[in-house]
Amino acid sequence: MKVITFLLLLSVCITKIHTQETWELAKNKKGIKVYVSVIPNSDYYAFKAVMSVRATEIEIVKLFKDVNKYPEWFAFTKSAKLINQITNDKQLFFMETDYPWPYSNECMNYHMEFVKIQGNKQKITITGTNKSTNCKKSLKKASGYILLEPDGGNTKISYYFHSEPSQNIPTWLINPMIHEMPYQTFISMRKKLNSLNH
Repeated sequence: MKVITFLLLLSVCITKIHTQETWELAKNKKGIKVYVSVIPNSDYYAFKAVMSVRATEIEIVKLFKDVNKYPEWFAFTKSAKLINQITNDKQLFFMETDYPWPYSNECMNYHMEFVKIQGNKQKITITGTNKSTNCKKSLKKASGYILLEPDGGNTKISYYFHSEPSQNIPTWLINPMIHEMPYQTFISMRKKLNSLNH
């Protein structure tokens, strides 16, 4: 009986590990690849987007630090505002995500940190906080990261994120289109970065 129980538990663990590593390509267009994945204990997909841009790490970091201008290029962002520049590499900001009618927009305060990691890489972590906002609705949870890596003369950007709305929005409405958010964000980001080099 103990052996059977152990095997069942092992099977569940393996399934969870496998689920966490199962990424399906949802979009591959204009040099941008977007993958989606099922996340344990969530009905909403996570996404991972990857592209390479002709821009320096410094230029990309500067773009991400300028939170107040997110509505100009960050897809489905209604408003954004820097709350507190804690240190040069840590900041707290507010962001309002645009949701389709008949649902209300949802907001959250995020903690962002810029960390240098091994191999000449930079990781930008974005973590939703439980601090209250002035919005009618706040996201249930949200977290992710952006990884910047040297790629020849370019910089490779990997963007991972997972969030859950507090409203009862059907998964069939969000999951099939979740890849559009990072895709549209990358398109606009690339235009912004390209304009810096002209």
